Amino acid sequence: MVAERLNAERIGFPALVAVLICLVLFSEGAFQRLVAPTVDLDGNPILRVMWLPVYALVFGLAMTRAKAIGALVLRMPALSVVLLLALLSFLWSIDPGLSLRRGIGLAVTTLFGFYLAVRFDWRQLLILFGSLWLGLCCLNFAAGLIAPAFARDYEIHIGAWRGFWFEKNAMGGHMARASMIFGTLMMIDTRRWQIWTVGLALSVLLVILSTSTTSLIAVLLAAGILLGGWALQGRRIAAVLGVWAGVTVASALAIAVALQPGVFLGFFGKDATFTGRTDIWTALLEAIAERPILGYGYGAFWPLGSEPAYWVRVAVEWDAPTAHNGWLEITLALGLVGLVCFAASFLATALRAVAQLPRHRFALYATGFLTQLGLFSFSESLLLELNSFVWINYVAVAGVLVLGLSKDGHVSHRAAPERSRLRLARATRGWV
Repeated sequence: MVAERLNAERIGFPALVAVLICLVLFSEGAFQRLVAPTVDLDGNPILRVMWLPVYALVFGLAMTRAKAIGALVLRMPALSVVLLLALLSFLWSIDPGLSLRRGIGLAVTTLFGFYLAVRFDWRQLLILFGSLWLGLCCLNFAAGLIAPAFARDYEIHIGAWRGFWFEKNAMGGHMARASMIFGTLMMIDTRRWQIWTVGLALSVLLVILSTSTTSLIAVLLAAGILLGGWALQGRRIAAVLGVWAGVTVASALAIAVALQPGVFLGFFGKDATFTGRTDIWTALLEAIAERPILGYGYGAFWPLGSEPAYWVRVAVEWDAPTAHNGWLEITLALGLVGLVCFAASFLATALRAVAQLPRHRFALYATGFLTQLGLFSFSESLLLELNSFVWINYVAVAGVLVLGLSKDGHVSHRAAPERSRLRLARATRGWV
């Protein structure tokens, strides 16, 4: 299926296999826990060695599009500065060797995102991602049925599914983001809408089985964005009503959180501390104040030998492995300079997506992905993360939006009489 569809500019079978291998490994949803059964804050030495051939493979793929990648990097200055800061942070890091090693890993991960952006057009990219996550949905669902002792949590969250990931929230988050991919593909790849419907059903089911509240909210967000985008791109009156309803509901939720946070969060099974996260955030703000400009160095704050992390763990009285907030994590690593640069990159990407939302289907996916990413980044450290599919996805989406979207994704607004006549045809054909 993938090889058949990825033929606008024919990619050789070996290169396609190499890309899929890299994507599977970066997803962490099929292999890593077999090698490293538990999370190691200092990094698993076996995994470190096994990443080396993957990095070599990514570098080899990138060299086939070196000129295009170089041009793209120059057109994304904010993101490029963030990457440069991470690479150079060993100069001021509290653990220079670790920051250098992890900075190189982040550079290769980012390079792969750039490669995907220049190598595949927007439609090919979505089909590639959809094919990947369809396979991972089937694999992890089968693991939950066949090997429950491995694929379900029986220690902390009894019975919650986690698949091949280390904990349930990781699986729930990936499946929620996959649901956005499948929902978009159901609209643009109508020849195979049944296959993408199966993927959507499996991804939502796995979110439910993971018992991750944030992931369930992300699925609802994806559904709302897809429906809102359909209205915006096809029916102007419905779009106005949808925007009005969305603003009203969002305002009501904001007021509810401000006035009665305990009651609101209790409805979702959470407390006002976000399961202890606010205690970590308070302690980390004090740590950030010690090195506010350039931070502690990329990836250097949380290892077991870190003195600043030790005092944070003493303050919160548990072994916190991360900041549980993507924005705080960037500030710890690269300081306020890195935070401002990444915020500029994120805002520019979001504005590009929203600006093209009425006219292009990929912008619909980009808007949904960025919205979900913003939600998850509030409670999880998944921004600027090495060896991460989420980061690759962000870089690829940002790159595609910078390069511009092809005309075959354009949505033309027809005259009102024509719309009535074509509604049935559009409903059966989908978006082309």
